[in-house]
Amino acid sequence: MLNVGEQLVSSYLRYIRGCTFTQTNLYTVESQGEINVVGLNIVKQKVYVCEVAIHLTTGLQYVRNNRINNIQKLTDKFSRDIEYAKKYFNEYDQHFMLWSPIVKDSKGKPENNQMRHLTEIQENIKNKYNIDIECIVNENFQKCLEELRNYAKSETKALQCPLMRLMQIEEYLAKHVPNRYPIQAPVNSHDELTFHNVARTAIDSQTEKKPEIKYSEFWAPIRNGEFGKLFAGKPVPIRYEGWIGKRIRKVKINLFINQHKCYILLLFIGEDRIERRDQVIQLYPEADYSWEYSDSPKEAKVIFPVLDKGKNDRDDWDEIREKLVTMGTDIYNKIDESGL
Repeated sequence: MLNVGEQLVSSYLRYIRGCTFTQTNLYTVESQGEINVVGLNIVKQKVYVCEVAIHLTTGLQYVRNNRINNIQKLTDKFSRDIEYAKKYFNEYDQHFMLWSPIVKDSKGKPENNQMRHLTEIQENIKNKYNIDIECIVNENFQKCLEELRNYAKSETKALQCPLMRLMQIEEYLAKHVPNRYPIQAPVNSHDELTFHNVARTAIDSQTEKKPEIKYSEFWAPIRNGEFGKLFAGKPVPIRYEGWIGKRIRKVKINLFINQHKCYILLLFIGEDRIERRDQVIQLYPEADYSWEYSDSPKEAKVIFPVLDKGKNDRDDWDEIREKLVTMGTDIYNKIDESGL
């Protein structure tokens, strides 16, 4: 049976991260377990090892003996994944990811706080292997869905993955068939991810109500102009809280933040994207700047790490905002002054 969550992650690795090979449910003989999704970018010698947890109503919740078991369960799974990757993909640049659309930040008992569980899992793996687990959860999961939808919208050839093909059809209908009724699919009896419940909420045409829009607290001071005018603008809805952007000519400068880190991303699109990227990156010598490439089939990207702090580090929000805006402004000004 098609596992929607694993197929979404597999598609993201293939179409957005540029993996030439992906496999779901990779059986690991030594540990007699499975890795949910593995992707190989052979050109860049990168391997992505992913665990996918699609729990909607309960949020991220593994249970053993009637007790929540998120920390032990996922620490063990990633430990086995890392040992497998060390043995079979030792020559690759290794990336380990946890994907989950609903992770709850409860204010009650710590043992029920799923966001805190993620932090402990990351700390366990960091202490044991000195490896960072990237968590694609909540709004970041939604953002990745939007990236896939944008890719499907821009691609004219038939996409082989059934879910990507569905996105492609929906985007075509949205553009070419006016007044279409949205499609609604139910959540199945196993509480698995159903595509439309995450990607696009259906609205009864007879009782349509505009939901109350909530805005990001983190970006509010920047958008209000407290950190300068360059990145000031309209409030940022919660669902798009992961980033804000500024375009200068053919380059888009994005300020990104997730739960545990923040960075600047330069985005280049179009047929000459690689050439323009190579010209712009010369403005930032490696002696003065830390950066890395992160390309996809349709985009050329450069990532400038800023801090290993993110939305979970609420006490450091002012420092994070200042560092993001300062570096973003510096990068913007160099491009502006160069005329590229």
